Amino acid sequence: MEKKLVFLGIGIILVTIAFSGCQEEATSIEKIFEDISFDSDILELVNGSLDIAKDKEIITRVEVTLYFKNLLDEDINVEYVVEFCDKNDNVLYDKPYEIKNFPAEYTEISPDIFSYHGENVADFDHVSVRVLSYEVIE
Repeated sequence: MEKKLVFLGIGIILVTIAFSGCQEEATSIEKIFEDISFDSDILELVNGSLDIAKDKEIITRVEVTLYFKNLLDEDINVEYVVEFCDKNDNVLYDKPYEIKNFPAEYTEISPDIFSYHGENVADFDHVSVRVLSYEVIE
C-alpha cells in the first residue's frame, strides 16, 4: 500500500513538472525578424524575411518579403514606407507603398515584396518599415 502511494506521489510530481514547462513555453511567444524593424499600433508584421544576394561577399541585391495583419476591427487604408539602411541608419533607398487596403482583422496571404539593387547596395545593413498614415474606411 505504501509503495502505491509513493509511486502515485512521484507520478503527480512528474506530471505537474511536465505541464508547468509546457505552460511556460506557450506564454513566451516572441517574433523576431532578423534585420527588419517595424513598430505600429495598427498593423502587425506577421512574417518577414530578407533575401540578400552577394557576389564575392559583396552585397549586390536585397529583397524583403512582408506579411501584415490589420490589428483593428475596422477596414483601413494604410500608407507605409520600406527603407533600406546602412549600419548608421542612413537610408540608402526607400520605397513608399501607395495606399493599401486592409479589411478588419485581415492577415495577408500574399506578401509585399520590395527589392533594392542600386548604388550603395553593398553598404546595406537592415530594413526599416514605417507606417506613414492610415484612415478608417466607413
